[in-house]
Amino acid sequence: MKPRPLLPARTPQTSWFLPAAVVVALTAVILADLFSLYAGTQAHSLLDWEGGFAYASMDDWAAADARYQRAWTFQSQATIVCGIVFIAWFHQMYRNAVALAPDRLRMGTGWAIGAWFLPLINLWRPFRIALDMWGVCVPAAAAAAAPDQDPAPGQPAKPAKPAKAAFWPVGLWWGLFVTSGVLNQYTVWAYDRAEAIPDLRNAVVQLMAGDVLDLTAAAAAIHFTVRLTAMYRRHTP
Repeated sequence: MKPRPLLPARTPQTSWFLPAAVVVALTAVILADLFSLYAGTQAHSLLDWEGGFAYASMDDWAAADARYQRAWTFQSQATIVCGIVFIAWFHQMYRNAVALAPDRLRMGTGWAIGAWFLPLINLWRPFRIALDMWGVCVPAAAAAAAPDQDPAPGQPAKPAKPAKAAFWPVGLWWGLFVTSGVLNQYTVWAYDRAEAIPDLRNAVVQLMAGDVLDLTAAAAAIHFTVRLTAMYRRHTP
């Protein structure tokens, strides 16, 4: 049997620098999604079967398509930067969680980075790590926030109630993140293959739906990042 890991003498502190950088990067993703939505509405207005395409010039459509391509460039750049910053924060938080409760986290800290890049494994392992971190930080934050209550004279001390961990922020973020990624891959493929006007119009509508889902996922990621960091910081001195 492996020996039980020793608890650290003190938990490492964490600053707001990386979480703030994650929030800024995710905000940039949301802004890029909003610009893509604007480009989508402009393209859809030209592809209106009854109202406009017969009267729109090819130059107008070329300009709308170029605007869409520019929006995708902004989205790609924002996503890459956000991914780098988010994974750096994710790894830092997992190291801190391991120091906080080494007996409850069985995976090495390297998984907090490598799990994002392994095919198929990246569909569930980062979520599993996020759940583990959340499960560690919720009771710690609740214990740190609970006021000290001395029992009345002659009365036995009441046992502390275990903290209930609400895991919905983790599930909401991950569900939106995975669904958005799959939908965006499909919609870009459908747009590139569309040739007839009805197919183009449907592809644009799907792209706009993907943009809404992507910015919603980014907002959920902001909530997850800020809340997890705050719970951990509440435990540290």
